[in-house]
Amino acid sequence: MESCERKIVIVEDEGLIAADLQGRLEREGYQVPGIAATAGEALHLVRAESPDLVLMDIRLAGELDGIQVADKVRQEFDIPVVYLTAYEDPETLQRASQTQAFGYIKKPIASASLRGSIEMAISKHRQERYLREQRDWLSASFSPVPNAVVVTNGSGRVCYLNPGAEQLTGCEVDNALGLPSAELLQFVYRDGRKVEDLVPIAMLQGGPVALPADIWLQGASETRRAIEGTVTPRIQEGRIEGVVIVIQDVTPRKFEEEQASEDKKHQALSRFADGISVQLQLELSAVADESTQLLQSLPPACLLRSSLATIESAAREAFAVTSRLRTFAQEKEIAPRMVKVNEVLKRLEAVWKDALPGFTLELAEDSRPVQADSHELTRALDLILQHAHQWMDPSHGIAITATGTQLEGLEDWFGIRIHYTSTTEDATALERVFDPSWDGNWDGLPFVYGLIKRMGGLISARMLEKSNVTFEVYLPSVRVAAAGLPLEQPEKPVMLLIDANPESRRVLHTHFELHGYKVLEAGTCDEALRMAESSEQAIRLVLANPAKEDERKADLVGTLVHNKPGIHLRIFDGYRDEGHASAKRYLTKWDLLEWANDVVGADAWVLAAS
Repeated sequence: MESCERKIVIVEDEGLIAADLQGRLEREGYQVPGIAATAGEALHLVRAESPDLVLMDIRLAGELDGIQVADKVRQEFDIPVVYLTAYEDPETLQRASQTQAFGYIKKPIASASLRGSIEMAISKHRQERYLREQRDWLSASFSPVPNAVVVTNGSGRVCYLNPGAEQLTGCEVDNALGLPSAELLQFVYRDGRKVEDLVPIAMLQGGPVALPADIWLQGASETRRAIEGTVTPRIQEGRIEGVVIVIQDVTPRKFEEEQASEDKKHQALSRFADGISVQLQLELSAVADESTQLLQSLPPACLLRSSLATIESAAREAFAVTSRLRTFAQEKEIAPRMVKVNEVLKRLEAVWKDALPGFTLELAEDSRPVQADSHELTRALDLILQHAHQWMDPSHGIAITATGTQLEGLEDWFGIRIHYTSTTEDATALERVFDPSWDGNWDGLPFVYGLIKRMGGLISARMLEKSNVTFEVYLPSVRVAAAGLPLEQPEKPVMLLIDANPESRRVLHTHFELHGYKVLEAGTCDEALRMAESSEQAIRLVLANPAKEDERKADLVGTLVHNKPGIHLRIFDGYRDEGHASAKRYLTKWDLLEWANDVVGADAWVLAAS
């Protein structure tokens, strides 16, 4: 009988009980190499005999009781202990449970419960020792591995994961053990579909199975990591006892590849746009000028006037398009300075919270500044929010989160995430979301891409499962102690220019910047009002030539001048000088500069053309 090979040490200070217990054990076939009555005798006997199990009375005479002795036996000798006691008070049971004992037998001891408790305790201890040895072996084998490693048993449940896997999954080893591997490792395709469980496939095949290309590991808090890896059967003594899943986080590489691809595409588009604009602008300008001269030379009743007017209008519209192309191709450089992202986002929140349903903002606890241009960053984020407003599902809301980034190589960067649920966008559309298009989409997201890149940042857009869209902006952070950069101060007077014609904005923008002004642009009054509300710099001058159909033109005076003292506003109708003897006289850029120089520093006033 197997039990005859097992040695049991009895620790009991009642001699009659100990002798009776010894006789019963020996009749069952167990060996009893000795009996101890005190803590010292028990530790000496266990050290000398190395028994398979110790039967321990909780109440012993002396300084140490049975619970304290059992704890020493477990820590020093790794031998299972089964308690013997007639006491069941809560305090004693609580202390006993903390020593990780393998059983508890109540006196008086029944013969049936004695043998069953001993065999279960020895079996359980052997299994736990085996598992510990396996984990120690797995830890020694895989802990130094730089990639994430998850090991399962034959049922596909996790029995080990190395520190790399803990970090990648965001799940500590104690919480992961025993979970189905598919629950811990939630692999998804780019469009959000779940990847089939490859563990049974690898076990059935009996050989390694590569993870599908272009898949992601879905982690906590909606985070995703691009991964590559294999699932390999774990074979011991000719039997498959589980699998080893090795995963490599390739998110930084994927991100760099996407950024490089987007950069190449934009560079090619810029060269293409510049080439087209250079070739067409002269011809279109000549067509427009010739048409104008012909119109002026024809009598009023001439039937050709209508056709010439159409040609002139079309030429000027086409000229404006080529001007926008050239602006896209030859955007000016931005000199980044120190900007506090939380402050920028707070101003955006004040502007957009009521306009966007379900708007939420989560600011970063780490409020270190970034290298950027405060106005241009605000403008870029505002354009992303405009895009989200157009495509989002209002019932799901929109969230902005500011946080650091754990991307390899970008640890010291700062991230801004804008997340919403789209109604019609898909993954394919988002791959082209930063591309200029012939519908005039150059002032939106393509413009945003250029702004972020010129500030030294990175930007991406991707589709998660269930039509969830995420825009991510990364900016290099500034360590204040080492940077030595001054906080951004409005050294130049700030002017807000409102004009629906992008070519007019370009001309005036360049002119005023050359003469010491910082110029902000807006195509509509609504955009201008939002810009004025979110700008951290004090706007001193506003030049407005809004479109006739602009419904918010009337709000300029009430909102900008009355609510923001110190702003000088001048509204035009086609840049005509209403104060001149001839209302047909048009103002030049030099007239406007003279006005701006005259009023900077003067009391606030309004000159409205009507």
